Amino acid sequence: MKHFFRTLSLWFSVSALIACNGEQRSVPVKVTFTIEAPTGTTRVPMPDPADEQAALHWTLLLFRDGELADYGISASTGAITRELERGSYTAWAVVNCPEEAFRPESVRTEQELEETVLDLGDNRLPGLLMAGRESLRIPEDTDGGTRTIPVDRLVCKAGIRKITVRMEDPALSARPFVLKSVYLTNCPRKGLLGRDATVSDLSAEEAWAHPMGYRSEPSVDALLADTGIDAGIASGASHTVPHLFYGCPNPVGSAGDSRSRTAWTPRCTRIVIEATVGGKTYYYPVTLPATARNKTYIAEEAIIRGLGSLDPEEDVPGALDVLFSTSTEDWSPAYQINEQS
Repeated sequence: MKHFFRTLSLWFSVSALIACNGEQRSVPVKVTFTIEAPTGTTRVPMPDPADEQAALHWTLLLFRDGELADYGISASTGAITRELERGSYTAWAVVNCPEEAFRPESVRTEQELEETVLDLGDNRLPGLLMAGRESLRIPEDTDGGTRTIPVDRLVCKAGIRKITVRMEDPALSARPFVLKSVYLTNCPRKGLLGRDATVSDLSAEEAWAHPMGYRSEPSVDALLADTGIDAGIASGASHTVPHLFYGCPNPVGSAGDSRSRTAWTPRCTRIVIEATVGGKTYYYPVTLPATARNKTYIAEEAIIRGLGSLDPEEDVPGALDVLFSTSTEDWSPAYQINEQS
């Protein structure tokens, strides 16, 4: 499993200390920031890995003692050059994010930057949100002419590669099985740039997409749902089209999960398979652990063995086997578990 990272290479042209009238004075250091394209391959046929890695535009923010010292925008992947005085800096790279949220009038301190709220709907394929930072000293850390900033995606990736029907009851095997939809439920639609959100950050139901079940939300459905599939799967056969989604990290783990239908409370994200068996709708939810940015949570195969539940928040023991294994995407290590429900 390769850890995904995108790098921003800092190319420095260091001005020497110049002697003047027997004394030395410091000349600002000219610093050129550029984006280096990532390398690596993936075996997932869809979506296009290039879309997951694409950098369309980026913003550079430089802080000294927590205060914004300099700033620049590249409308593409082009370089940004700044002249910096001697001293310590924190360099932030914010990739594919809404530019207006990171202008000097919006972000004056590094703390304000870290607490910037981003909406899941700001992500696109291509154009997933990314960010990273690196500390440096001028001119000490310019020796050799280069520095590197790792940049991670701010979303996680979850889904299922393969859905197999193996009904154990011969009577169920004879009923038509039609895969209708696959989607994520209970997915936070808000995230913070500098850290993963906490449960307290996400207490309101409005901060979540598809709470307790699928609801059409045009701004995020392209990231969270594959609907209208209508694929018949015979018992013993498989649906081999991957269904992969992108969501904001969810801090709720199994210990804090809720399946209450009477009132909203934060709860685990679930991958839900929605299907009809003999014309009646059933749900097969797969509950994820607490999720984190730039990590993958992908089932290699979901094996349906019986009738699912009538509620996307509930599962039926013995109806579904889910096989998780190490993924090969250039993201950080995947969630690994074998789950039976």
